Amino acid sequence: MIDIVINQRHLQIQLKQLETVWHTVVNGYNLSQAAELLHTSQSSLSKQIAALENQLKADVFTRQGKRLTGLTPIGKTLLPHIEAIFAEIRTIENLSLDFNNAAAGTLTVATTHTQARYVLPSIVKQFREKFNKVNLVLQQADPETIAQMVIRGQADIGIATESLLNNSVLRCHRYYDWSHVVIVPKDHELAELAGVVDGVDLPTLASYPIVTYHGGFTGRGAIDKVFAQAGLSPDVVLAALDSDVISTYVSAGLGIGIIAQMAYEPKHYPDLVAIPITHFGRFTSWIAVRDDSEIRKFGQEFIKLCQAQFDERA
Repeated sequence: MIDIVINQRHLQIQLKQLETVWHTVVNGYNLSQAAELLHTSQSSLSKQIAALENQLKADVFTRQGKRLTGLTPIGKTLLPHIEAIFAEIRTIENLSLDFNNAAAGTLTVATTHTQARYVLPSIVKQFREKFNKVNLVLQQADPETIAQMVIRGQADIGIATESLLNNSVLRCHRYYDWSHVVIVPKDHELAELAGVVDGVDLPTLASYPIVTYHGGFTGRGAIDKVFAQAGLSPDVVLAALDSDVISTYVSAGLGIGIIAQMAYEPKHYPDLVAIPITHFGRFTSWIAVRDDSEIRKFGQEFIKLCQAQFDERA
């Protein structure tokens, strides 16, 4: 057993105890799930937590009966330090793995549906051609969850527009800039404005039923904010996570669509046209890793491929 001695006279904390806290948090305070991943028993994890809390003379977790429900104030203070310890451990593991076999392993990328569906396919293809022994895992989530997955080591790389820059633990690389487009059927009265930048103004947009993204995804917050600042209350008749769903319902005549420009695919929806708009601002997609640890070399190559793609678009 590895021991971390914080103060030899008072406190001796075992790495296993910190690992138990970390995995319990990562698994949503579900001890049985954490125990399964750690190949041990729930009672064993409970003993590790009890031993740590005894050492600290304070509860790390809040409880409802026997069920863990969250972190206490001291638990919240400890968590970033525990995460940093395991980030260092992962760096050591990655150095060892790269030394023994730099071209094999697993790379986990957490990203949004929009990035995975419309931006990353060419990158994944190039990466697989270069590293055919690497198991590439794409985890799709909302931007805030993506940030937390990278922070907690559940993902090596995070790619999203929102949230990644809001945490000092993450080191972010610029990927590419984008804005929105309005999509309408070819027989729609706004179709004559196809290709005209800002050809349709905000009051006109707000006068039609709108199909766009769900809150928290792909610039939806900016869309709502800009309409509100203009004193407009658009009728959002359908909100979805997926641009394909939005495009499908626009094709069906449910309303006009507001989607990210990279998600407009005329070859898949030949009955739709797009009107570029900048009313809701320009957005930047970022690539994030933990700032205090190093990912595998093939993960660094994945980032370089993404940046090369951005350079080509610039």
